[in-house]
Amino acid sequence: MSVYDLIIKNGIVCTASDFYPADIGICGGKIAAIADSIDSSLAKEVIDAEGGIITPGGIDAHVHVDEPMKLLGDVVDTMGSATQSAVAGGTTTVIAFASQDVGLRGPKALSNSVKQAIDLYEEQTLYCDYGLHLIIARLEDESKQTCEELDDQLRNMYDDHGVSSVKVFMTYPGLQMSDYSILNTMYATRKNGITTMIHAENGDIVRWMTESLELQGLVQPYYHGVSRPTIVEGEATSRAITLATTMDTPILFVHVSSPEALDSIRKAQTSGLKVYAETCPQYMLLSDEDTKCHHDQSDKFEGAKNVCSPPLREKQNEQRIWTAMDNGTITIVSSDHCAYLYSSKFRGKHNAFDNGKGGGFRYIPNGMPGVCTRLPLLFDQGYLKNKLSSLMKFVELHCTNPAKIYGCYPKKGALLPGSSDADIVIWYPSKSKVPVKIRNEMLHHPCDYTPYEGFEVGNWPRYTLVHGKVVYKEGKLLQHNAEGHYLRRNTNSIPRNKWVNGWRPAYEKFGTPQQE
Repeated sequence: MSVYDLIIKNGIVCTASDFYPADIGICGGKIAAIADSIDSSLAKEVIDAEGGIITPGGIDAHVHVDEPMKLLGDVVDTMGSATQSAVAGGTTTVIAFASQDVGLRGPKALSNSVKQAIDLYEEQTLYCDYGLHLIIARLEDESKQTCEELDDQLRNMYDDHGVSSVKVFMTYPGLQMSDYSILNTMYATRKNGITTMIHAENGDIVRWMTESLELQGLVQPYYHGVSRPTIVEGEATSRAITLATTMDTPILFVHVSSPEALDSIRKAQTSGLKVYAETCPQYMLLSDEDTKCHHDQSDKFEGAKNVCSPPLREKQNEQRIWTAMDNGTITIVSSDHCAYLYSSKFRGKHNAFDNGKGGGFRYIPNGMPGVCTRLPLLFDQGYLKNKLSSLMKFVELHCTNPAKIYGCYPKKGALLPGSSDADIVIWYPSKSKVPVKIRNEMLHHPCDYTPYEGFEVGNWPRYTLVHGKVVYKEGKLLQHNAEGHYLRRNTNSIPRNKWVNGWRPAYEKFGTPQQE
């Protein structure tokens, strides 16, 4: 009689805290046992890892796909295609975004915005589990929405769907929030234990710089980065930390790229503030030179492929990112996957030419694909090329910390018997690994390019398991095992209960939030 559905033999298990040889027994989609040796006769199926490294499946906590509100326009990925590409690169959980439907009113407005997205995605074939953040697009509208009303909506959203994080913007026309609205949001997220994610760039400076460059005729893709110097991100980061300190609200900065931002974050962390940071592979592997046309001099628009915000920085900035990842300033690594077609003259990046816009950088859709390449690139650069201190640090940044920050640990991001889903990556053993050159066609995604075309990596996931089933094996997707589902998450944002002066939020008189 079988005890396990699957046993993985002869692997080297690596978590955020340990590195050791072991076998893994899986039952009912969960990690059931980890031991020095498990008898193969006890399982229905056996995988021989042949000495390969075994890690928890990656968690990509920043992924943009097509969604009901289409806030980002015509991105090419559905949730189905994004999860397909994710597992091909060893990612077993993605957290994407639902956007606030500003046309909805009432205490269930935010909850219903999330429901619209879930209803759309549950109709698709999903290769791994997914969660959702909520983008708050507007507070200061005709209804004069107050902190208390937002508090009710966040509570309903969490109770109904387990969404425990919201994102606000300090830039982009139509999304940029005033400091007043950010304080309103932080007031409500703090009370409900909701994680506050911040896109930190000073939108007013960006607008001024953009208009100045346009007046000089400097509108090529490269000048997108010129319009957003590192101090623009640094100023907004520092200001957001001031707001969060005033409101005693833990915050997480997404896609951090600027040395000034890193300095502010590090200083805040050193002083004991609950400030976290995410970065992305493009800020340590690409540079502003990649927004110029190089490969095809006849295509002056080629750099648009790599236009994103914050923009790619000067190459000399890369080491600052690696150091911040290793010393704990950066908490997680995500892809900020946001894929647009390039070859189409009617969709995607070429939307910048619609309606006589002329292709100026102001109009280029911001974003690039990356959900598949994130884990292999950083395994190669961080671990094999020793840019991180250890493989355990790699797992911490890409698997465990995202699960902890976003309220799904130890179900995700860990290999703990009885507690963790059997979401696992088995890498090729060192004795048989051969360098892999990244090609767009191997990424199993609908986008027509990858910014990492031709990059060579020293290993690639051999097997990706989701809930104990192999969904990707040696370059091939196994659709019959694709059974991804929506992931409800717990709250995990606990304030310090320390204040800058005598002010307290009104709800404090009725009791304080849970303390550590």
